[in-house]
Amino acid sequence: MERSQYIILFLLIFITVIPTVYFLLNRTGIIILKKELKSIIYSPIAWIIVSLVMLLNGFSFTAALEILRKNDIDETLVGYTFSSTSFWLTYFFIFPVITMRLFAEENKVGTIETLLTAPVKTIHVLLAKYFSALLFYIILWIPSVVNFILLWLSSKENSEAIGSIGGAYTIILLLGIFNLSIGCLTSALTKNQLVAAMACFTFCMLHFLIGFILQDLPVPDLWRNGLFYVSTVNHVEVFINGLIDTRQLVYYLSFTALILLLTYNILEFRKWKA
Repeated sequence: MERSQYIILFLLIFITVIPTVYFLLNRTGIIILKKELKSIIYSPIAWIIVSLVMLLNGFSFTAALEILRKNDIDETLVGYTFSSTSFWLTYFFIFPVITMRLFAEENKVGTIETLLTAPVKTIHVLLAKYFSALLFYIILWIPSVVNFILLWLSSKENSEAIGSIGGAYTIILLLGIFNLSIGCLTSALTKNQLVAAMACFTFCMLHFLIGFILQDLPVPDLWRNGLFYVSTVNHVEVFINGLIDTRQLVYYLSFTALILLLTYNILEFRKWKA
């Protein structure tokens, strides 16, 4: 994709997300969202996450830059950075840490019933918590995006560089949207934050690796090919090459909506029991 197409893509994303936040949450939901976002930002765990992500991005970026500078490798900086095994292993710890307390903490102390039976819709509570986690997740990646853009501007490379940058951070955003919904679901299912975190990490990693896990297992080719198609590894390879597959956009957004709907039904059941 050309540079202008990526600009249009990101504008469409923000034009879609901002009205979604305001129209689905309304004034009551926005109040809850601000409260949840403040509770995330002011918590010690948030600064641990920020430090972890900054160290991860800084180390991956610097190491990739140094390796590509010293060796004649036919690989882009973006591709080398986002192909690191250590990057992805650390990356998937972000989601359980952000989401484990969203509902599990309130389930434990018994305030979830009070919140759900208050004069506020369950959907507003769910979306407020989800979007607060998503906004914090987006903030985490701003320094990394700036690093790549500054390097691209200073190196005067062609449009392929901005295509790789745009593709890489598009898949990072899509993975965040999808995996945070999994975190909301696991947090709503338990009172134990550690259990919620472990379940979230397990599901995220399985989704990431499912295609490779089944490659050597005696399963029908149709199943193997289908599960490899939904594996995150395959999607990452496509996006970091500067390609945008609308089928994968639809896949992540539709399954996010499905998982949030399931979480909503769980919360409605708790509300009914209360």
